[in-house]
Amino acid sequence: MLVFFAIVILLLVMVLTFIVRPLMWPSAAVKVDDGAEKREIFRQQFEEIEQDKTIGMLDTDQYNIAKTELERRMLDELGSAEKVAAVAKPDVRLAFTLIIIIPILAIYIYLAIGRPMAMIPAADMPAVAQEATMPVAPEASPASAANIRGTISLAPALASNIDPATTVFIFARATQGAPMPLAIVRTTVKELPYTYQLDDSTTLMSDLKLSQASEVVVVARISKGGDAKAKAGDLQGISAAVKPNGVTVDIEINQVLP
Repeated sequence: MLVFFAIVILLLVMVLTFIVRPLMWPSAAVKVDDGAEKREIFRQQFEEIEQDKTIGMLDTDQYNIAKTELERRMLDELGSAEKVAAVAKPDVRLAFTLIIIIPILAIYIYLAIGRPMAMIPAADMPAVAQEATMPVAPEASPASAANIRGTISLAPALASNIDPATTVFIFARATQGAPMPLAIVRTTVKELPYTYQLDDSTTLMSDLKLSQASEVVVVARISKGGDAKAKAGDLQGISAAVKPNGVTVDIEINQVLP
């Protein structure tokens, strides 16, 4: 218990130092770039879609749609690139007020909504109280439940004369809206049958996610050219429309694209 209180006091001192010091000794006005971090994020996203176009994961139309959307977002979100921070004057009265109020407020919040019983050894705590202090497992968020999994196989009639190193793309696209894949993974013919999972971690762009779609189709395509754009002679299998809510979708690649 003494260690607990020592840690609490140390944390309070650190918090007060960070809060009170600027009040006692405010810094001079400086010019700051308010949009530098956002511009860097957009630059990285532009590089990502350029790379996706180069390796063939996006065709020209999909690339233009993604680039236009990204440019619109950049114009909307980037405001003034530079602003001047106001010069602050020392506020000794407020500093000393915070020194008194913050520790009192921290103790009150801990007693009101914290777990004071956790400081008592379990052996000395009644069974009911022990149950009350046990942590509750967090519920899964809707985004984490948005996934599709299953197995991709190749029809035996199409298995001959295919290079085992040929790329296989597995992706989900919305039944309505832009045709751009919402989630995509890749493997090779030699790995078939292949167990896949599509979710928000396999998205191409951060603002186009599987969890945002109400209904999708899953496509498995053997790309003889090595890119995601469909070409004559590619082999493909496609699912019916499904909801991306943890459903299992097995697909057999059984078509030859004309």
